[in-house]
Amino acid sequence: MFEVRTGNPLSSESTEAARLYQEAVDLILGSESGAAAALDKALELDKDFALAAAARYFLAKDMGDPGAADYRAIAERSAVNASDWEREHVDILIGMIEQPGATRAKAQAYIEKTPADLLVLSQLAGYLFFYGGTNKLEAVLNLLESVEESLGDDWAFLSRLGFAASEAGQRRRGRELIEQAMDIRPQALYSIHGLAHMLHDDGAAEESAKLLQDWLMLYGDGAREGQMYGHVQWHLALAEWQIGDRDAAMQRYLEFCAPETTTCGPVLTLADCGGFLLRDYLQTGQPRELGSDVLEHIEQVWKMIGHPFIALHVAGLFASAGDVAGLNRCEATISEKPDGTNRDVSLALVSALTDYVTGEYQRAAKTLTTISPAARIGIGGSNVERVLVDILETSCKARLL
Repeated sequence: MFEVRTGNPLSSESTEAARLYQEAVDLILGSESGAAAALDKALELDKDFALAAAARYFLAKDMGDPGAADYRAIAERSAVNASDWEREHVDILIGMIEQPGATRAKAQAYIEKTPADLLVLSQLAGYLFFYGGTNKLEAVLNLLESVEESLGDDWAFLSRLGFAASEAGQRRRGRELIEQAMDIRPQALYSIHGLAHMLHDDGAAEESAKLLQDWLMLYGDGAREGQMYGHVQWHLALAEWQIGDRDAAMQRYLEFCAPETTTCGPVLTLADCGGFLLRDYLQTGQPRELGSDVLEHIEQVWKMIGHPFIALHVAGLFASAGDVAGLNRCEATISEKPDGTNRDVSLALVSALTDYVTGEYQRAAKTLTTISPAARIGIGGSNVERVLVDILETSCKARLL
């Protein structure tokens, strides 16, 4: 059997295992339920199926499964007897999970040779969105456009290209591409998430709430274990909060998006948690004590506090609780990091949040003006993060009136 996107042969003696692997890849790319179960079945049928083991390792790492290393060992052992392209796929996929910075150049060279390997391509694009710096929007869009001839009308590719185009400012094109992807595979969490991002950026909270409510009614049951299920619920909670239904939004956040209830990985969980609670604090002015699950999650991501994306959300959580000691801890830890743009931006964000909490609104606003538009892009993530910084800036100015 051949891999459907690349056209390369799959090294498995079981046709059913190969079919299950391809089904699982679609579920992974759509962030849908059932991928782990499909891969487990594939590995039962063929215990030496390298690609299936590598994909299972990817899921296990994302879910924080302590048995992840076992899947990696199976993948690396089995790859020895696989084809050249499968060995390279396994090596690069594991590298992008474990050491993405060191694997980036190798992954880019691989994509030039194997442009239709969307699983590797997606990992590379995700890395660039987070670590790509001030030019990341163009870098991600250029990467995806470079393989457009190979992937064509593939729904998972269209969804990613649409999201990248929208983030780069091509909003009409982006929406058309994502809607095209949804016409092909409407149940994909990844696609509805992309559309929710666009509606957020357009300020269309009511449209977003209706769209997400309708989608969850139709496809929610089949998406509950998907990696982005908690994040899609977060978009709905955010839309509800924006249209003034704070109680419903907070209940939805607690039920689906908080660290103890979400399906998302650590970084996205932090973004959803920090982004929601900070927004609520900035609007209401009412600090809210952080739950034990939030405090434990902060410790889980603490080693990354030097990155502006992490600094923004961790400090945002401490700010939402009025926890000046927590903010001071952020500043002290970041101050020990090596000099550089990330350190400077992270410190500026923490400083502004500290000043906001202590009522120094003018100083907070002045600090935020030192973070240029390019540096704000370099914070990482999507436009949602830049909007969060804008909201903080607007709130500072409003409290000075």
